[in-house]
Amino acid sequence: MADQRGVGLVNSAILAYVGGFLDCFSYVGHGHVFACAMTGNVVLLGVYALAQGRVQSLAHLPPILAFLFGVGVAKAILLPQSAAKIKRPDVVVLLSEIVILSGVSFLPQTTGDCWINATVAFAAALQVEAFRVVDHRSFNSTFTSGNLRSFSEGAFEWLFKEKKAEARTKVRDFGAISLLFFLGALAGAAATARMGNHALWLEVAPLAIVMLRLRRDALLVQ
Repeated sequence: MADQRGVGLVNSAILAYVGGFLDCFSYVGHGHVFACAMTGNVVLLGVYALAQGRVQSLAHLPPILAFLFGVGVAKAILLPQSAAKIKRPDVVVLLSEIVILSGVSFLPQTTGDCWINATVAFAAALQVEAFRVVDHRSFNSTFTSGNLRSFSEGAFEWLFKEKKAEARTKVRDFGAISLLFFLGALAGAAATARMGNHALWLEVAPLAIVMLRLRRDALLVQ
């Protein structure tokens, strides 16, 4: 299972780039709603419900529900019982994400924000549930609070504790993942402002790279 064996630093960092990009795509291009950061959506749901009325707050509800549904779908794909039918669930997840985001990229800019945000949130949920481990440590590819915490913990351990090599690896991994998330957010904001929904074309390439790398790694161990 992908969420148990992990995907290595390079793949994890690329997926973090995708996560940062998707959040800025939805926030900049579709009503200041997050595709991945459900904490932000829950907070804004409460803020708008209290300060600006129910209609505005409801914009944050569809992606939350779609995210929950996407996690359930990913769990079903990753079940051991599915292994007989799905030999590479991690590849299936990435292929599904590519197809979904490619479809959204061709939608006209006039398409309702709630539909686009919910669809992208569903795709993000598939990713975040399927890829959760780097170098035997939990990470998150679609939001970065936990990754920054792990980076800070690693830096503290490197400076003040033993097992320096292990701490350096932790700092390297989570530093790279957090940096790529930030770069993905920058790219997502810039591309969405210029390209609208077509900005998602730029997401297909990194996802395809990860998918091909996973396929290559699988062939090497056979």
